[in-house]
Amino acid sequence: MADGFARVTGRPQALIVHVDVGTQAMAHGIHNACIGRSPVFIFAGLCPFTEKGELTGSRTEYMHWLQDAPDQKAIVRQYCRYTSEIRTGLNVKQIVGRALQFAESDPKGPVYLASAREILAEEISPYSLPQDQWKPIGPSALPSQAVATICEALVKAERPLVITGYSGRNRDCPKELVALADKIPGLRVHDTGGSDMCFPMTHQASQGFRLALDDCTKDADVVLLLDCDVPWIPSRNTPPETALIYHVDVDPLNYMIPVSFFPAHGRWKADCYTALTQLNAHLAEDDILHQTLQQSKYKDRQDELASAHRKRIESFQRIVNADNNSTLDAHNMGALLRETLPSETVYVIEAVTCAQSLSDQLMSSVPGSWLNCGGTGIGWSNGAALGVRLALNTQPKGYDRIPKILCQVVGDGSYMCGSPASAAWVAAKYRIPILTIVLNNGGWNAPRNSTELVYPDGRASKAKNEDINVSFQPSPNYAALATAAAEGCGGLFTARPKNVEEFRQALRSAEKALEDGRGALIEAIMAARP
Repeated sequence: MADGFARVTGRPQALIVHVDVGTQAMAHGIHNACIGRSPVFIFAGLCPFTEKGELTGSRTEYMHWLQDAPDQKAIVRQYCRYTSEIRTGLNVKQIVGRALQFAESDPKGPVYLASAREILAEEISPYSLPQDQWKPIGPSALPSQAVATICEALVKAERPLVITGYSGRNRDCPKELVALADKIPGLRVHDTGGSDMCFPMTHQASQGFRLALDDCTKDADVVLLLDCDVPWIPSRNTPPETALIYHVDVDPLNYMIPVSFFPAHGRWKADCYTALTQLNAHLAEDDILHQTLQQSKYKDRQDELASAHRKRIESFQRIVNADNNSTLDAHNMGALLRETLPSETVYVIEAVTCAQSLSDQLMSSVPGSWLNCGGTGIGWSNGAALGVRLALNTQPKGYDRIPKILCQVVGDGSYMCGSPASAAWVAAKYRIPILTIVLNNGGWNAPRNSTELVYPDGRASKAKNEDINVSFQPSPNYAALATAAAEGCGGLFTARPKNVEEFRQALRSAEKALEDGRGALIEAIMAARP
């Protein structure tokens, strides 16, 4: 929940965990906050360090010996922007203030503080700090020469390409990226889905959302990377060796990823929104570049791009089988969600192998309307969706109005790994109405797909899901589980549709439940691989 709220508001959210065991329980969550650039403040207790009552807070229980880890901070240090221990109450506010500075400074991420009970029980005189002196690092800009170099390269390119992943976290950024694409006809934009909607899929320059794997990289002669961890897969779709590559990012060296060798002819640590406003201003002011862009070939490129985009959208539409009795799949469910739910609906997506197909159909084009984990720790969305809903209720910057519906779309494997009963109970108890759609395809398809990329003709490619232990058959009844968890707190609407018509009806009933202040869970029964 803290992660979801922090991503939407940009403000650090705090949580408290119980010594070493609580710290270890954050495993997936702290990975996701780290990779997903989410500012989260974590505080954990340490076992008391005195045994005989020497200080207030000394050891009093059996567990105080068992939970005394040799180096508790080491459990999470490699995932945090800052870790420290509060050793006295005399500078506790300075330690907390410093931690928050790291959490809020780009690249944002989790911070971790710990302290023993004797310190927390220490009596001190009240004091305060001037908060205006404890601000995070402000956004940095591109050097003027870098602005000129990038603009000239993009304008002179025949097949220019922008690849992005996190730039949409600043919900003013997509507008500036659209302006850049409009100024340079033929410029294409590929969204690698770091975690945010970075560029509207309805725009003719959009190459859609793919997890770094798209053929648009193969013919690019100039590539601009914007806040992107993995722009392509080097063994599968590397740009041509002759391509010019420029990288603008708050973390252009991926300092927390040991192996990351993406080349660039220019690399700058800068805020993407600031950089884009600089690029757009330079293009508007440079007479030579402006005259170049008036050449007829740019109009031809624009027309070609519009035609290709139109054909791409038509190909997505042809895939959809919306007959009433059709079996449910990511394409027809995505189309039905787009058709049925309000246009301002915010989607929290953890659909793993179905995510790219859902994106093709949802065609997310409103800043802040699509949130993906960014990390790979499954189970993120059960709590994150609740945090996002709470954040949206405050109408954070970038949202013209409070969206009526928060729709979580989650694979069955991810749903099971995210404490589903706890999530349903919390949502019901604290009146956080969201629409959850569980994609029940009866198994973990991602491990099979990964295996077949390495051994396409191996034994796993011919094996049944049951043979390689990725089957969930017989399937749990996720709707019944959620119903039981929420029963004492007002309940929630649930359904288990098996075809298009049943799914359509379930969506309409879910909308009514949300209007009444109740949550809803639709368990979509999809075809399962044997």
